[in-house]
Amino acid sequence: ISIIGSNGFIGKNLALYFRSLQNKHDIYEINKNTSKKKFIDKINLSDVIINCAGINRSKIKKDFNNNFKICEFIVNNLKFSKKVKIIHISTTRFNDKSLYGITKKKAERKLISFKNSNLIIKIIRCPNVYGKWAKPNYNSAIATFCHNVIRKKKSKLFKENDKIKLLYIDDLCKIIFKEINLNHKNKNL
Repeated sequence: ISIIGSNGFIGKNLALYFRSLQNKHDIYEINKNTSKKKFIDKINLSDVIINCAGINRSKIKKDFNNNFKICEFIVNNLKFSKKVKIIHISTTRFNDKSLYGITKKKAERKLISFKNSNLIIKIIRCPNVYGKWAKPNYNSAIATFCHNVIRKKKSKLFKENDKIKLLYIDDLCKIIFKEINLNHKNKNL
């Protein structure tokens, strides 16, 4: 199993979760510090590739393009000598007009448009994920609220009456683990 974005919030939790199961899976962690050669080697050794890399916030607009460029890199460098399942972590905000939503949707389209009989693609669209190692003011509204409450700071609510859909990180890890063990044809979750 290759975990792309292994230093991030979701990736770090996934690696810990898989190792805690003490099962027979080899875990390859891929992050910004992984060379292109090692990246390519690891994904081609894998039966499952979990892409949880992504830019949530940036002051530089071009940074958001990495949300789909990573998908392009994966499919362009797979040799497809065996069946491979790509589990792509996306967002329920994929229809937003924000750069984040636009580039996450573009990433989904890139994966879905790639045709290969040895490729199974699963897309998991997550709501606001929270839990250990979430960064306030970056990838979790819950982390931000908790951070602010502890420091007696006010939190700004943009849509006060809207309900926020939440997913606990350990529950997401279980969903991904279950998906790894399913054998369906191409189907989006």
